Amino acid sequence: MSSSLDAFMCVHSRDIAYFLEASLRSYQQHFPSKGNLTLVTDNPSALKAFLNEKDLVPNAFVTGDNDWLSTRELRLPGWFRQQIIKLRAFEFCQTDTFCNLGADTLLLRPIETTDLVDQGQPVLYYSSHTLPDPHYLFEKKRVRNVAKILDVAPLRSLRYVDFINDFFCFKREWLIALNDVIVSKYGAEPYVKLLEGFSVSKDQTRFGEWTLYSVFILDVMKQSPTVRDARGAYLTQIHSRLGLALSTLDSKIVHLVAKSFDPDAIRQKLMKVNPAAAQIISATTWTDTGESYR
Repeated sequence: MSSSLDAFMCVHSRDIAYFLEASLRSYQQHFPSKGNLTLVTDNPSALKAFLNEKDLVPNAFVTGDNDWLSTRELRLPGWFRQQIIKLRAFEFCQTDTFCNLGADTLLLRPIETTDLVDQGQPVLYYSSHTLPDPHYLFEKKRVRNVAKILDVAPLRSLRYVDFINDFFCFKREWLIALNDVIVSKYGAEPYVKLLEGFSVSKDQTRFGEWTLYSVFILDVMKQSPTVRDARGAYLTQIHSRLGLALSTLDSKIVHLVAKSFDPDAIRQKLMKVNPAAAQIISATTWTDTGESYR
């Protein structure tokens, strides 16, 4: 396997703001063995202007959604468009393993290559749940629906259920194999056939890119990658202000699901447990109006 790891990020125009800056600064400081970085967006000119102003990732390749999606795919809701792009990332990432980083996900501590790759294969992360948990049932439904798309019984993937993660690494060979299977089952524009007419608000359990990939490698290919629970010291997902207040932010990675968090509150909490990460946050210019980049 190549010693470097390509990475990519899907950036909607609404993400061109302060958390994107912090995410990219955390990538620059804490991502191991950097390969190429690709940023895919619906507004390349706005993203390039933002990166130039902030002096961020000068060697990144910025490309548009329409470079990777068909005309019919571009008509799908943005949430589904980004998922298709992630599943098609083998077209613009070249290393054996490559990683997707969310535009609102921060790498708070150095990520070791061993965090991402074990025995030559990318580690498959899931998030455990303490039952009863309604979200566990939500993700279990998604696993079953994705398994129907693949025409397989999800016997192994149902041991883990929740594969949703905004820092996720793919094995190039397996992602290409998944694409080949989906095209063979559903034709030249498979995701149009699968997703056309879906609503983001109503149909989230009917599809999921990381779940599709995970069910494919576990139950279709019957591969045995290293599987690890992401919760705890590795990953924290924060959905609300209450969640931020309760979190100590002492994990390696934090996914800031909501867009309305106060960055100063995040910086102050980090100063108590991780001053280096707090410096990444404070180095960011918190003057987001967003409108000048859209």
